[in-house]
Amino acid sequence: MLKSILCATLFSTQILTAHAAVNPGTPAKPDAAAIAFKEGNFALAFQDWTQRAEKGEAAAQHNLGNLYLSGKGPEKDEAKAMAWFQKAADAGYARAQFNLAEGYRLGVGVEKDIAQAIVWYKKAAEQGLASAQVTLGICHELGLGMPKDMVAANTLYRAAADQHDAEAQFRLARIFALGLGTEVNQRVANIYASQAANQGHAQAQTYLATQYLTGNAVPRDVNLAIHLLAQAARQGHARAFAWLGHIYSEGNGIAADLPRAYLYFSIADKLDTEKEMQDMPNKQKLGLAFRLKTEDIQQAITLAGEWQVGSLPPKLVLPPLKTSKTKPEIYQGQVYYLKD
Repeated sequence: MLKSILCATLFSTQILTAHAAVNPGTPAKPDAAAIAFKEGNFALAFQDWTQRAEKGEAAAQHNLGNLYLSGKGPEKDEAKAMAWFQKAADAGYARAQFNLAEGYRLGVGVEKDIAQAIVWYKKAAEQGLASAQVTLGICHELGLGMPKDMVAANTLYRAAADQHDAEAQFRLARIFALGLGTEVNQRVANIYASQAANQGHAQAQTYLATQYLTGNAVPRDVNLAIHLLAQAARQGHARAFAWLGHIYSEGNGIAADLPRAYLYFSIADKLDTEKEMQDMPNKQKLGLAFRLKTEDIQQAITLAGEWQVGSLPPKLVLPPLKTSKTKPEIYQGQVYYLKD
């Protein structure tokens, strides 16, 4: 459960690729190690970053920690990775502070210590690192290593959302939809969900699709819902396949197609490895099986087994989208557009 809730970026594995100037005001020089890493020459990147890290360069220490964490260049060594993150974190490097916090939270390369994790999440969040702000917000929301505090969680989510962090935007959508620490405001919830969905956030795409299916603070549009669910399903989001199954089993705004519904519930069941949907897709399959021919079931099982993440749902023909004007929504001084 914790794995699915703490869905902020697991470790900051972004390698420093910016061209860094030695002194302010001097022309920037290409980072040879970053270029080598991008080209797949991990040995050269490891050699260069090691030399610079040993001289105390925090960015190189962070990157070297990532190499040890991933096993690209040196042999994988989580303890060494954390040791380099510690050096960079002590120097104030925000991404290293976040990685160190993740190590303490998960017990990677160091002993689990949620109190230490919180210390380093706070340091990174105070520097404006969005992933740290989101994760610290989740800790406040769940009471993980600290008392529950939805006001603090909302503040951190907003700070990350202002940096266009999709996870923060989705969490704010959930907060306004449920009224967690604030008043229920479905319009605002849909704005944040739309922002996250536009960035490819699968949960947000699925959530927004349900709003268009029901017409909850947006005009009802089944075709748009199917498009959103297709995007989320393509990423392997189990609930998106389950919702597609419901649409085609019930004929919700389109012609019912029970074999296709059985197919989508089959994929949802396969993807829901942690049974977060409480075995609902499998139960739906069993109910449909009594109404289907054996050959339809066998074909669905075959197609479900062949489907791979990154592909559109099998047999799905995306319906045409309606062309209509959008209505501007103003929230916190910014203008957003939701389909009208």
